[in-house]
Amino acid sequence: VMLGSRQVVLGFVLIVAALGASAEDGNQAEQKPSKVKVLTDDNFEHLTQSVTGATTGDWFVEFYAPWCGHCKRLDEPWNKLAEQMAEDKDAGEPVAIIAKVDATIERYLSGRFKIKGFPSLLMFSKGQMITYQGDRSYDDLLVFVKGGFRKVGGEPVPKGTKEMGALEQAWNMFDVTIKRDMDSIWEFHKAAFFLSLGVTLFIGLMLGYCLFGGKKAVKGKQN
Repeated sequence: VMLGSRQVVLGFVLIVAALGASAEDGNQAEQKPSKVKVLTDDNFEHLTQSVTGATTGDWFVEFYAPWCGHCKRLDEPWNKLAEQMAEDKDAGEPVAIIAKVDATIERYLSGRFKIKGFPSLLMFSKGQMITYQGDRSYDDLLVFVKGGFRKVGGEPVPKGTKEMGALEQAWNMFDVTIKRDMDSIWEFHKAAFFLSLGVTLFIGLMLGYCLFGGKKAVKGKQN
């Protein structure tokens, strides 16, 4: 009798395990590969052509951090948006490409686009960068990506050092180092600047008087 009970229990465990495996296989079958493009420091400019906007069309990019709660809540509408864009593209409609960047890993892009909060959503279109500031619901995102972004003011896409020519890199180095230091000194030491300017002017006048005024006085006495 004891042996029969053990067999019954073992059989029950095997059945439960089989059902669990079947359910897991079903869930995996239901999961579709994401339509969201993954961008990195290495492939971003090659794929998007963001500076020129000349070849690959518009890109709507999410800069996220894996630990960010707001980013996790955006996953569902963001993936749904990418699927809708794929369907519209198959139907022959002009669409934007939906993409994402892990800003905690791709530090070059984070610095280039001055990413300071998560998620940051940027539209790149024809050499312009438009920051999305609306609600993160699917409906609002869809309105924006379908053309609403054209009603929002943008700015030229900033270049990183990799996208700059030699002269641009030289100017950028000057701007980042010497010019900013000079601006900082001017901002915080205006009083010292004008004081030193005044002292220099006063000394110059005194020297001029001593050199030329003294000579005139000597000539007057001689006459």
